[in-house]
Amino acid sequence: IPENYSLGIAIQASPTVQVALDYQRINYSNVPSVGNPASANPPGAPNGPGFGWSDINVVKLGVQWQMNEKWTLRAGYNHGENPVGTDDVSFGVLAPGVTKSHITLGGTYAPTKNEEWSFAYMYAKKNAVSGNYFTSGGVDLDVHTIYMNQQSLGIQYSRKF
Repeated sequence: IPENYSLGIAIQASPTVQVALDYQRINYSNVPSVGNPASANPPGAPNGPGFGWSDINVVKLGVQWQMNEKWTLRAGYNHGENPVGTDDVSFGVLAPGVTKSHITLGGTYAPTKNEEWSFAYMYAKKNAVSGNYFTSGGVDLDVHTIYMNQQSLGIQYSRKF
């Protein structure tokens, strides 16, 4: 797991609206299996191949609206840099973590003071990186494009005892 740190602020913009802004730094390069570039050394060796991911910065913005006593609605936007460079698509096939932006929507419905239903949806926009797949003696063997887009849906029920 890479070292990361965040700094954020939340502001109560009105009695029913809260806005949050976060900055996050993820240092992939400090973890050899993630940060090392592809190499001829065997996997697991101290200088073995990794995904070649670069360190990135991420900015997040979120808004929460307490619509009424039972409903809370949320929305968010996340934008980060792409950690995968054109020289690192070889192992990117295994983990094409190239998305840069995603949006989220969600909320909580509390029918009683002891029960809550929460839901969330996330959409990560497609992003692609093209580059050399593998090289042999400095000769490019093939060029590939890796890409990723994602969607996620979550539903949760909670009961307080």
